[in-house]
Amino acid sequence: MLPQGDFNLDAENLGKLKAKRSVIQSAISMAMGTSSSRILGFLRDALFYALFPRAVTDSWVVAFQLPNMFRRLLGEGSLTPSFVPQYVEAQRHSPERARQLASAVFSIVFTVATLISIVCFVYMDSIIWTLVGDPRGFAAVPGKVEQTVYLARIMIFYLILVSTYAFHMAVANTHGYFFLPAIGPTLFNLGLIGSMLMGWEFGAYPGATPSLGVIFGGVLQVGVVIWLLWREQLLPRWTLNWRVPGVARVFVNMGPGLFSLGVFQLMTLMNTYFAARLPQGTQSYVYVADRILELPQSLIAVSIGTALLPRFSQLSGAVDRGEFLLEANRAVRILMYLSLPAAVGMYFLSLPMTQALFMRGAFSAEDAEKTASIVKIYSVLMLFSSLSRITTPAFYAMKNTLLPAAVALGVLLNHLILGPFLINKYGLTGLALATSVSAFLYVGVLQIFFHFWIGRLGYGRVALSVLRLAPALAALAAICHYLHAPLQAFFMDYVTPVGARPLALGALIGIGMLSYFLLSVLFGSIEAKQVRDILLRRLRKAQAA
Repeated sequence: MLPQGDFNLDAENLGKLKAKRSVIQSAISMAMGTSSSRILGFLRDALFYALFPRAVTDSWVVAFQLPNMFRRLLGEGSLTPSFVPQYVEAQRHSPERARQLASAVFSIVFTVATLISIVCFVYMDSIIWTLVGDPRGFAAVPGKVEQTVYLARIMIFYLILVSTYAFHMAVANTHGYFFLPAIGPTLFNLGLIGSMLMGWEFGAYPGATPSLGVIFGGVLQVGVVIWLLWREQLLPRWTLNWRVPGVARVFVNMGPGLFSLGVFQLMTLMNTYFAARLPQGTQSYVYVADRILELPQSLIAVSIGTALLPRFSQLSGAVDRGEFLLEANRAVRILMYLSLPAAVGMYFLSLPMTQALFMRGAFSAEDAEKTASIVKIYSVLMLFSSLSRITTPAFYAMKNTLLPAAVALGVLLNHLILGPFLINKYGLTGLALATSVSAFLYVGVLQIFFHFWIGRLGYGRVALSVLRLAPALAALAAICHYLHAPLQAFFMDYVTPVGARPLALGALIGIGMLSYFLLSVLFGSIEAKQVRDILLRRLRKAQAA
């Protein structure tokens, strides 16, 4: 049962919350809510790419970059890690101070998001031309930049909605509500899918209808979490009283956080600029590969990182950092247990995944092959970017945001140099390689500082945990490599040729997951047993209900 009640999260209630809900359990709750969103997200994108040619999808993807970047930064990045520690601290003082802090921060975030949206709307023409106005690629197609400006001016106001959603989700997560806030993106995707299924076309350019669907979906998304907080009497109120203890610290911490946790999103924007010199379709291929990467990363890394931050914040004030480091070590081992098989699957099934999910309508076999070449490289990127979801919140909980920001800035400067070099040498795959190398540098350098500034993370235990997974990972790789073609042939010949690809892929993923789980338990993986016990407890509760 989820914790109920008002803003009171004092030491006694925090202890109860800790006893009721571990980091792993909270992460699973959030992942369950997120999974429906990701599945619908794939349906949304598959429908979009099947209905529109690459000229339109390129323009729409670039137009969606600005609000989408803020979604990632605020929803999964700097706002939550900066706000939650101060909010927990305010709770320890009094519920009223926490209420005042939440209301003041929300009012500031809403005001800033509105101002940014208006400024971007006015100057969108200059922004888009600067971002993708390269005459060698994107701008070489007549009218393509103008179409992008038109669509971007519609979607920029999604920034207001997603900023409001991100903040209210942070409040809900701190009080132990993970599942229902994670449903918000599901409603967003439903709104966008509905706009495309209507079959109506508005505006001066193709793609305007799904752009309006972004706004409609955003209203649904923020509505569910506002309703939750209103029901539980936790809803922040609009106020002009911004001089509240803790407000200044939230935004001081948030500034550097835009660089640290948001480094991969800033790289995405930089990659959009780099890709503008490449042939038509490049923006779409990178976006589709990002979407495939986001499914395992959101279900695993983002869920664990979001659930871990409140726990880190509670432990950060202790003199002895032993429990803090133990929690971090446990999270890394769980992350490796879940991320490594996802990376193996992405690598060996990059083309079958892309074909099954997107190859229909206007999305051709050539489009699928080019996208798969990026997905294969992104399978390695996922491990590094996932690890940052645990390492960076640890620095935030210790209220050190400057160090991750400095590391992120250095990595971005390196990416600015490395990106054009690898693109000129390898083209589309060079862009993915540059992103992966930069992610590796970010995580590697941050881990060194973690060791000396926070403490020993216990990589010996992590290495031993990964070693126990080696047989299960090897079996999974063999299953993905050798079993896909026979499974697809079976479904083509004996079931249905129409849906053979997704059916074969789904069956293969199911077989692979089951084999990996059973072998990891057989070879003594502690993390496998923890996940098994949690799932069994949830199954018993469901049966009892």
